[in-house]
Amino acid sequence: MPPKKDQFKMTFDGIRVLNINFSTDQDFGEKGFFDINAQISLKHKYIEEQKKLLINLQVALPKGEAPFSFHVESVGTFTFQENPEKTTIERIARINCPAIMFPYSRELIADLTRRAGFPPLHIPPINFIALSAQSDKPENK
Repeated sequence: MPPKKDQFKMTFDGIRVLNINFSTDQDFGEKGFFDINAQISLKHKYIEEQKKLLINLQVALPKGEAPFSFHVESVGTFTFQENPEKTTIERIARINCPAIMFPYSRELIADLTRRAGFPPLHIPPINFIALSAQSDKPENK
């Protein structure tokens, strides 16, 4: 049975950390429990000649929300066997690829916070399907 037009073969070549900024907030004080509302940012670039998709994933926690702040930026590289359609690239760049990369960022952030003398911060998993649907809403454009 031939593959459907929407199917594609993709490999995850790896992830590279581009930038890490972590700082403690000495003025935060002893506020006890605090909510972690990490901000997620995604960008992508497809290189057609090489059949490569580059995903830039940034996870940040601004100063003032916790006794520390951070910004972690990484790039993941994915290679396709054949060039997929543009709509397929757009979809997997917002859903599949970040879902593959995010556990690496979560682990890095947990390790950073632990090494800084705090309990490891385990950012909750992200539903990238819901995040993609939310970003598609007209009020978010």
